[in-house]
Amino acid sequence: MPLKSLPKISLDSAMYPVVLLMAFAVPLSTAVASIAVGLGTLFIIVWSVRHKKLPPFDSNLLEVLAVYLVFQIFIAAASWEPWNSFREVVGEFHRLFPLVFAMTFIKKREQLCGVLIATLLAFLINDVAGIYQYVVKGEPRAFGFNHTPTFYGSFMLMQIPLLIFISQAEILPTLWRRLAAFATALSLICLVLSMTRGAWLAFVMVVVIFVLLEKKYRRLTAKICAGLAAIFLIVTLLSPQIQERLSTMTSTKFQSNTERLLMWEAAAEIFRDYPISGVGQKMYFNAYNYYYIPQEARERPGVIGDGHTHPHNNILHRASEGGLLGLAAFIGLYAYFFWKFYTQYKREKNFPFGAGMAAILILAGLQFEGLTDTNMNQVPIMREFWLLAGTLLASEKVISEKP
Repeated sequence: MPLKSLPKISLDSAMYPVVLLMAFAVPLSTAVASIAVGLGTLFIIVWSVRHKKLPPFDSNLLEVLAVYLVFQIFIAAASWEPWNSFREVVGEFHRLFPLVFAMTFIKKREQLCGVLIATLLAFLINDVAGIYQYVVKGEPRAFGFNHTPTFYGSFMLMQIPLLIFISQAEILPTLWRRLAAFATALSLICLVLSMTRGAWLAFVMVVVIFVLLEKKYRRLTAKICAGLAAIFLIVTLLSPQIQERLSTMTSTKFQSNTERLLMWEAAAEIFRDYPISGVGQKMYFNAYNYYYIPQEARERPGVIGDGHTHPHNNILHRASEGGLLGLAAFIGLYAYFFWKFYTQYKREKNFPFGAGMAAILILAGLQFEGLTDTNMNQVPIMREFWLLAGTLLASEKVISEKP
């Protein structure tokens, strides 16, 4: 059927259900989230063909993403295996779609409220699943609807600031705000139950950042943190598992720690050998497991499955796979968004916990956790981050307009 013969639809009315579906699906199902992204892309293509133009996206944002994409293309062209690296570039570009969708098509208060409520419900389900796994099924580490407990820890770092923002959002009815406060408590529990040490440390740093930025809430924050610390101490005394995880943080004999150090050393060596463009996206696997793996490493291909695909550090991952170009692109992209979030926070100083603050803490949490794990390249994590980033950026204009 020719496109011109299709019934006319409003792109805004078609895209809102897509963003709503993404908000609910991303924390719970990668497959359903992929369907939502595909539908949104199809709607935009059909609309653009029929109107012979693109929808009015944020031009500054598109320029930043285009520069980032150009850097990735150069790196892929110089890769050990260009075809595999170009596939990764396409995949990373695809993960950015939720950002553009949310920023462009959340335009009204009722739309923002719908997306926030859908996200809240998905977070609640994810929390309940994690608690059920740990308490009822006896899993050693909660993971909810995420692939691994480590991913679950990353999601909690995103969920907690967003849920606090929802609990403070006056555009929502009181019932939803109270439910968000309850979900925040559940997410804190799930953060502990994920047993993800990097996420624990990142959460502490997130609290420090909040205290540094919000001087007027320091006393209240101190009281809340003291209460949480007391609860965590009691739980730790009653849980040998938590005690064990805490004891391994600085242990030089714990294999996960020693293997990470070896991977970091290898990533640094790869960077020294390929300083400009690295070995290419998705090439750390080949480089480390077959050329740079130290003799001391115990976790080797054939011993733990197929070997390691990343060095458990975002910076070293980008440096080894992308060289200076990759580092510049990675740091530049997230520095730009930190700047956007920070300027939004400054404009929202009258709000007790505005969208800008929530976005800053989400980004900071992921980056701090990324010092001990590679989390900024995982599909579910990045989709959730970019969707929340777009939603929080869109919220400023939506909330400021008169209802």
